[in-house]
Amino acid sequence: MVLEEKDASDWIYRGEGGANLVLAYAGSSPLFVGKVIRIQKARRNDKAHMTANGVVSVLTSDEQLLWRENKELISSPNKEVLEQRYVKHVIIPLLGPKHVDAGVRVSVSKEFLECVDKKVTKQRPLWRVNAAHVDTSHDSALILNDHSLFSHGIFSIGDCISVEIKSL
Repeated sequence: MVLEEKDASDWIYRGEGGANLVLAYAGSSPLFVGKVIRIQKARRNDKAHMTANGVVSVLTSDEQLLWRENKELISSPNKEVLEQRYVKHVIIPLLGPKHVDAGVRVSVSKEFLECVDKKVTKQRPLWRVNAAHVDTSHDSALILNDHSLFSHGIFSIGDCISVEIKSL
């Protein structure tokens, strides 16, 4: 499945961080009800980190040394896949699948990303708009469960803890 330009109208702006926009699904497809999509942003006037041979580096040399035993991480073709594999192969084994949502990558068209960017611009804080826009060079985005929606009885389970690891 590929999200196309026509699908952009089903997604509404939820919020954003420094690297991603988060949109909630408001359509009727059972595949996406109760889901959010994380879409990568590109900083304006940002320069990619290149290796000596001119290739964009996914892992630093220190990270390559650290993760040399983990072929899944070392072989990641881009940062987005690396992040998802890290959650899947490092964090989930530590905390358990019940407590971590690795998400699922979904293919997106350039037109979908352009339409989303145009649609949400007026809803975003101006300083965020000035700093970054949707990165239309990507061909996938991450679908996750919408953890802002709670089913009945969730509060009887106990406290909820959220851990967010940020990188510069």
